[in-house]
Parts: sequence; structure tokens; C-alpha cells
Amino acid sequence: MPVIRCQKCGQSYDVPGVIAVRLPNAIATCVTCGEWLSGNKAALLARLLNPQDIKEIDLTPYKIDGDGSSVVETSAPAAAELPPGDPRSIRIDARGTKESLSRVFTIGEHTLWIGRKGCHVELDEAELSLKHCSISLRGDELVVRDADSHMGTFLDGQQITEAVIGDGVHILRVGSAIVSIEPTTDMGAYVEPIRDGGFATIDESAVFKKIQEREVAAAPSERAVLVCVDGPLNGQEFEIPPAGLVVGREGHVRVPDEFLSRRHFEVVPDSEGIIRVRDLGSRNGTFLNSLPARDTKVHAGDEIRAGNNRFRIEHR
Repeated sequence: MPVIRCQKCGQSYDVPGVIAVRLPNAIATCVTCGEWLSGNKAALLARLLNPQDIKEIDLTPYKIDGDGSSVVETSAPAAAELPPGDPRSIRIDARGTKESLSRVFTIGEHTLWIGRKGCHVELDEAELSLKHCSISLRGDELVVRDADSHMGTFLDGQQITEAVIGDGVHILRVGSAIVSIEPTTDMGAYVEPIRDGGFATIDESAVFKKIQEREVAAAPSERAVLVCVDGPLNGQEFEIPPAGLVVGREGHVRVPDEFLSRRHFEVVPDSEGIIRVRDLGSRNGTFLNSLPARDTKVHAGDEIRAGNNRFRIEHR
């Protein structure tokens, strides 16, 4: 069984595998000192907005006695607090749906970003989030972190929120793209800060803040609008009422598309005003980006796909 150790007080927990696999997407804190041990940004935000939907994993039964109390005085700072060490280089070979990139980057003070737009490595046609994941230095270690992306970040076949990149070649799957990453001694393009409209460098904390802002319900003065961006109704817009809109060959939004069911999917605001897309048992399915949408929140930049049609939600 995997052993998890608190970086703050040194307390260890012998966690069963069935519990360990849940930790990346759940919340767990140290029983001894309350330090955050597990839980991604999405789980944290969900607890802030919907505390009744998020349950914290109790690690008390897995606590290893006699470990931690004497470590407090001599424990080193948590690894996440280590400043960047000497610059290190990494070779990146990325293959998206249409784009490809092969380049060596040298990472020092600033974080290297991979995403759909405004990043050091841009893959516009590969279903990535705008800022999908990052690679940065923690001390002398190269660390890859998921930026709470819609489709997740996978390193060597395992979904991760944060992982150290060891020596050798590793496979990073982001969206529909496959990215080969390998630490190297070759010098490459020095990673510079990303600027958004001339403002300060975007880092993980800024991304988290943006996630929080976009998850908050739209202000009462805003209108949610369903916009068709591809298909027979291309360019047409439909305001979404509190009761929602049904899209299909029949319904509130009628689309002349033989690949759609009569009542294919609906878009409806939830109790917090956030738009959700729900498939209504269609024969060909409804997709948010490239994943099936059964009852899924729609974020800025997402695309709803059904039959030969693509839709977006806009707030005005």
C-alpha cells in the first residue's frame, strides 16, 4: 500500500490502493497538523461553492503511529516552496491534430506553458484548454502540473495533477495531442514570461483565480446566449431562458440535421446560474469539446457538438 507523508509535520499514512486512486480528485488533510495533502483546484473550488457535494477523505484509520511529532523541529521546507535552482533544459516533440513542434526549451525562473493559445507550446486543434498544463523548476526538479484542464493531463499513461519529470523520455497526453518530453543537457530557447495583454506573468495562482471567476454564476444583468458556430443554423443566436432550451429536429431550437434526434440535448442554467448541457438520450450523442456531455457545466471557450453542428455559450 502506498505511504503518504506530510511535508509539514512528517506524519505518514499507509493508504490502501483503493483510497489512493481517489486522492488526486478528492480532498485530504493531515490529521496531525491540518496540512493540505491532496486535492486539485477543481475539488477546492467545488468545496467552496458546493460544500455538500465534496466529502473529505478521513486519513485517521491509515495514520502510522510514532511518526511525525519529532520531525517538526527538523523538517525542511515543503518541496513546493523550493525556489528554482540552476536552469534546466527539456526537449519537447508535440504532435496535435494538424500542428507539430520539436524544440528544446531552457527553463529557469519562468514557467513553460502548454495550451491552446497564448502559450510557449500552442496546439490549437488538439482540444486543449487555453492554459492546459505547465512545466517549471522546483529546486533542481522539473515538475509538470495540470492547470485544472477540462480533459486532464496524463504522464506516461497516468492522470496527474503534479509530477516530477525524471530522466529519459516521457509521454505527456494533453487533449488529443501526444507530447514527448525529455530532460536534456542541450541549451534551448530560454523560457520567457507569458504576458496577457501587457499584464504580469500568468502563473498557477492567476489561472486558479480565473477558474474561480468563470465558475461564479453570471451576474443578473448578463444574458446567456446559445450561438451556432457551425451547421445549418450557423450564425444564429438563441437566448437561454431560466427553463432552458431544447435543441434537436424538434424543440425550442429546430435544426434540419438528419444526425440529430428529435430532442437531442438541452442547455439550462443550474441553481447557481451556470449553464449545463444535458444529452436527452440522443442516438448519436452530445459532446462538450470531445467528451460525452450527460450533465456537464459549460465553461468559456467550450464547444457543444451534436451531429453536424457546433454551438458555444456566450454571456452578454
